[in-house]
Amino acid sequence: MSTAQQPSTSSVEQSVEQSVGQVDQTVEQARAAIRALNEEYIEAVRTADASWFRDHMAEDVVVVLGGGQRLGKDQFVALVEAGGRRFRSLTVRDVTVRIYGTAAQVDADAPWEQEDGKSGVSRYIDTYAWLGGRWQVVSAQITLLPQDGRP
Repeated sequence: MSTAQQPSTSSVEQSVEQSVGQVDQTVEQARAAIRALNEEYIEAVRTADASWFRDHMAEDVVVVLGGGQRLGKDQFVALVEAGGRRFRSLTVRDVTVRIYGTAAQVDADAPWEQEDGKSGVSRYIDTYAWLGGRWQVVSAQITLLPQDGRP
């Protein structure tokens, strides 16, 4: 009776390293690039910069908002352009970046306060893919945490 061996962490990392190498970045370079994009993404939300989303979202991106509304790129960009939310503050904490070859995921919590005094914390996960020679957002999901901070 043969048992399949699980690949060691080092062989998995090596496989990912080779895959990311196809996009001319090491895993650490990819992680740094995604972290920078995450900061830009949050700044674009904070300042209602629709052009950032137009430039960095894949054409077939899917965005799921906190209330469950599912939007495509044009719908999401229009929502940002409409500027419905004005933030007094928007930060991130507990940011985790995972690289899977030519895909990456970011998850974090984003405490925010709107100009009208409403505040909360959103938990989000964004998925990036290496498309057309650059990292692009292919999906995003935002969940509003309950006021007590527990999911």
